[in-house]
Amino acid sequence: MPLAKLDEVEINYHVVGDGTPILFISGFGVDHRVWLPQVNFFKERYKVIVFDNRGIGGSKAPKGFFTIEDMAVDCASLLEYLNIESSHVVGSSMGGMIAQELAIRYPDKVDKLALCSTAAKLDRKVGRNLIEGFRKVMKEGVDDIVDADASIFERIFNYVMQLAFSKEFLKENKDFINFLILEYTSKKNYPDILLRQLRAIMKHDATKRLKNLKTKTLIITGECDNVIPPICSDILHKLILNSKLVKIPCGTHGIHLERAEEFNREILNFLE
Repeated sequence: MPLAKLDEVEINYHVVGDGTPILFISGFGVDHRVWLPQVNFFKERYKVIVFDNRGIGGSKAPKGFFTIEDMAVDCASLLEYLNIESSHVVGSSMGGMIAQELAIRYPDKVDKLALCSTAAKLDRKVGRNLIEGFRKVMKEGVDDIVDADASIFERIFNYVMQLAFSKEFLKENKDFINFLILEYTSKKNYPDILLRQLRAIMKHDATKRLKNLKTKTLIITGECDNVIPPICSDILHKLILNSKLVKIPCGTHGIHLERAEEFNREILNFLE
């Protein structure tokens, strides 16, 4: 995959297909490969753009903490680099937070917006539950996360996967999940990037600004999301005036993977 050398980062990206552009933004701790079911589906109708967020996969990031806003700037810069004036944007989980910020800061760059399994602001209780879960898995304080070894991050990744997907999906896709775990945790900078992403998520708050968002928006969530509860999508729907809310029955946090057919159909119906 090619690298886009932007202001302070290098972004690993891939473009496939022709037609109206559609940008997919990945969530916490994962790279562009989580969008494979969408790439295969939408490439026949759209110009599909997938990429790795800064510091993840093949993308590079400068030292120090970064914010959701920084990652939204990366998206805008990538579109400019590709000479794309505007694009449909689909973001999942943390990627949905980045998508919100992109639409708020650069409304002319976003045609239609799809926010999946995400929140305007991560509820403190939800954030505490995630961190407590990490602590239990690590069996040590979160302050020690940077010094944690790969085996600890393998346990953390497994923990996140168990929250994000059903047992049936994890069992059916065991080889792929294990491949991702090995791939991610083998990278020396992964623990540091994971920590920086978590900090960015915890500081994200678009609640007061979303009321000004004019972009036509689809909000989609699974009714059984154990990572970011469906009530967060209810709140987004109330905040964004020009929005439609879809809840997939029995859907988990990773609906774009686990329920790809239904997810893709909802996105396609919304875009067309």
